[in-house]
Amino acid sequence: MTPYYEQDGITIYHGDCRMFLPQLSPVDHVLTDPPYSEHVHGKSMRGADGWKGDISETRDLGFDALTPQLLGRVARWCSWNVRRWVGVFSDVESTHLWREALAVEEMEYVRTAFWHKVGGAPQFTGDRPAVACEAITLCHPQGRKRWNGGGKAGIYSVPIVLNRGASATEYRCHTTQKPEELMAQLVADFSDLGELILDPFMGSGTTLVAAKRLGRKAIGIELNEQYCETAAQRLRQGALEFSA
Repeated sequence: MTPYYEQDGITIYHGDCRMFLPQLSPVDHVLTDPPYSEHVHGKSMRGADGWKGDISETRDLGFDALTPQLLGRVARWCSWNVRRWVGVFSDVESTHLWREALAVEEMEYVRTAFWHKVGGAPQFTGDRPAVACEAITLCHPQGRKRWNGGGKAGIYSVPIVLNRGASATEYRCHTTQKPEELMAQLVADFSDLGELILDPFMGSGTTLVAAKRLGRKAIGIELNEQYCETAAQRLRQGALEFSA
């Protein structure tokens, strides 16, 4: 396999994760934000011109919805090749799909954590509550478990990534981008210095950026070459910042 990017323990592969996963050696953790269900993709909305009650338009997320076949293949690989934690983002309504798929492959479901999406979009139709959080399904091989969070609850209240001119602290470069601070908290809580984290649905590379920042190794796989390049640029920029 030829990496798209490789430096300081961080590796990016461009292509379908189904092609690369069988060629990878076991990893310590999987932490990933895969595509969501067809239900979520079909109902993803945004305000046509800011918040104006029920005035909204469908948002193209730029990638296909998750299929049961892909979910099953990733869950199977995780059960055979992950030494410690598997953490998978999903909409709350679909967390049971990952829980069931990983349990079938004999991983133990441990907990569902939540990202409280501070500053998230309102419900544009106004006929139901807005989405408050996303689920993080946490599974582990059978046996003794350990994390670095002590007895705290698995709730991560972190603002979403917004471009707000000079006040922006993080540039939004992906339609479903997770905040770097959120991923840094998860990396710190569920992995140790020097361990290897895999993100088979890398997107713009936030998990890898957080891993590099915290002294972990990481592998990212991404189907869209534009996002591979974005991730590589973020990692190069981060290297300059960390050395300053």
